[in-house]
Amino acid sequence: MLPDPQASRAVLVGVDAYTRMTPLPATAVGTQRLSRLLCDLWGLPDSHVTVLGAEALGEEVLSAVRDAAQATSDTLVVYFAGHGLRDLDGENLYLCLAGADPEYPQVGTVMYRDLRRVVRTAGAAARYRLTVLDCCYSGLAGAMSAHGPATRTELALALDEDPTQESDPTEDHGDVVLTSAPHDRQSYAPPGAPYPEATGELIKILERGIPGIGPELSVTLAWQRVRKRLLERRSPEPQQFTQNKVADSLCFPNRAATAVMSAEVSEGAKHYSAELLRRSAETDQAQKNSEGVPPAVPADVPEPDWRPAPVRRWRPEKELPYPGDAYFKQQRTHRYLLDEAWTDLRKEFKTVRRRLQVPFHVRSPLSIAAWLHQYTGDPRWEVIAESVKALQNHKEGYDPPFVPDPYAAQVPRSPHYQLTRDIVNAYRERVNQLRADINKLTDLHADLQE
Repeated sequence: MLPDPQASRAVLVGVDAYTRMTPLPATAVGTQRLSRLLCDLWGLPDSHVTVLGAEALGEEVLSAVRDAAQATSDTLVVYFAGHGLRDLDGENLYLCLAGADPEYPQVGTVMYRDLRRVVRTAGAAARYRLTVLDCCYSGLAGAMSAHGPATRTELALALDEDPTQESDPTEDHGDVVLTSAPHDRQSYAPPGAPYPEATGELIKILERGIPGIGPELSVTLAWQRVRKRLLERRSPEPQQFTQNKVADSLCFPNRAATAVMSAEVSEGAKHYSAELLRRSAETDQAQKNSEGVPPAVPADVPEPDWRPAPVRRWRPEKELPYPGDAYFKQQRTHRYLLDEAWTDLRKEFKTVRRRLQVPFHVRSPLSIAAWLHQYTGDPRWEVIAESVKALQNHKEGYDPPFVPDPYAAQVPRSPHYQLTRDIVNAYRERVNQLRADINKLTDLHADLQE
């Protein structure tokens, strides 16, 4: 269900400058973009959306939330992006404003529990209350553990309720809290990236929609997609705490051009059944597995008509058996040349990491390509990732078999196949081709960032 724009309000806080902490320029940009999307998607008047930046003090933040909450009878949105701190006991979350002191979390911050009490009390007449926190340790909003579903106590902590009262799944009102990270993990705002990581994924989903879901996109589905994309990059796992069925009922317009609601699930589609999600995932996987069909490149990425050449098989269809120990020196030399080419490819990806501001924890060539595919939305990075898969196990069959037990009988072992100079040249040719494509694609995205 889409909210009534005349009866809804939003307060967005993006703190980009700090006196004692690292600046986060992406938060201000992300906050502005998210505010425009709320106006565009829900039709909120500009006067119903309040955006606060680094100049805001704690009293001003709470006052703005109070005023918006009191004026809301339909949907209230409260969003915060910036640094987050926790106390020594790890029990309380503090939202950092410009004057925050990392040594004293109570200074220059807004305690999350104070914010929640204002939202709940001043917004008592609101039908839906959506809170989004993109900051470190934001999962402390519900103290949710890294694994498993939230307990009733954790949900009550996040929603500021009595933990002895159970949510009523038939009720169509209440709260939902979305956090960018668990209680013990930091969030990421990659240097040079336009938005913080979780906010950026949410913006992409709201801008593009999700194909095959229908005309409306629930908060649950949108945040599940954000969670999926961040987990694929091995980033902190976003959390969701919801009361009643609010996260399924509160929706955004789905901008996906191909979004079609299937007749067989039309009755249950407004609740977005698990079966529909499964079918959508299977369709996505089938598209990934298809061979010979170039991926569709969105028009908003640089030079959409250019595509990298995919690397598939570089080894001969029929491998020659290893000729014997007389060939040992040649085999060793050729293995060295394969390793040298693979090392050059890894160096190329190190350059990519530096130029495109890939997070430090994303290191292997395959994970870098996969991260860039998810982060930029450019399917050409997926082609690069598939090419890396074809090249990474370059010595399989050309090395002597590995002996896991050092005390086993030392029987002479030989490689299975002969590694010829022609095979080495074919491998090096594919690596050089891939390096050239990586370099061009990196240039396109680096120019876009600048």
